[in-house]
Amino acid sequence: MSRKFFTLFLTFALLFVFLRPVIADDNITLNLPEKVIAQAITAMLPFKIDAHSKSIQGDITIVNISQLAITDQHLACQLHLAGNNLAFLTEIAGHEIKLKVGSVEIDFKASAAVGFDVAKQTLYVKPVVNDVTATGDDNNGEIGQALIALLNGREFPVSMQELDPLIANAGGKTVTIKTKIVNIQAKQDLLQLKLAPSVTSRTQKK
Repeated sequence: MSRKFFTLFLTFALLFVFLRPVIADDNITLNLPEKVIAQAITAMLPFKIDAHSKSIQGDITIVNISQLAITDQHLACQLHLAGNNLAFLTEIAGHEIKLKVGSVEIDFKASAAVGFDVAKQTLYVKPVVNDVTATGDDNNGEIGQALIALLNGREFPVSMQELDPLIANAGGKTVTIKTKIVNIQAKQDLLQLKLAPSVTSRTQKK
């Protein structure tokens, strides 16, 4: 057996060993543990919310996300939200009135449904909020409830970038395995990605 043939055989044997246990229906399953997702979320913070609303304006930021729990089709967590330079908007006799109300910080628990649009390669997270505690310039919680309204039941898109391909060089050939995300689901204690692979090869230039 030539050295080139042995190298080619070994490369594809290794690919088979690593991919075979997770391939089903021609798709690859990638499981991301809850701890990994929590670390990724923490790395994204603080996260500014695009606060397009007819009732409130200001700078709204998710400061912290903790106690992440992933179950079938849902995420649950504790959020710390901060609002600064806030103002209520209303209309009287055809004129817009802006009432400055200061700042507020709120902690709340939320559960969220997740869905994936394969055509747009976008993950959608739709939170439902409960157990709210508010502190700040307005102690009656009215500002906090207005902020909650910006989140509650609203879909937040998370665009997924193309994954890096797996590339193997052997026997004068370069074999490339590209993958496309075809589904993302919340499972017990993990987030599961389904990847559709496509394999191409080319002869290496000498």
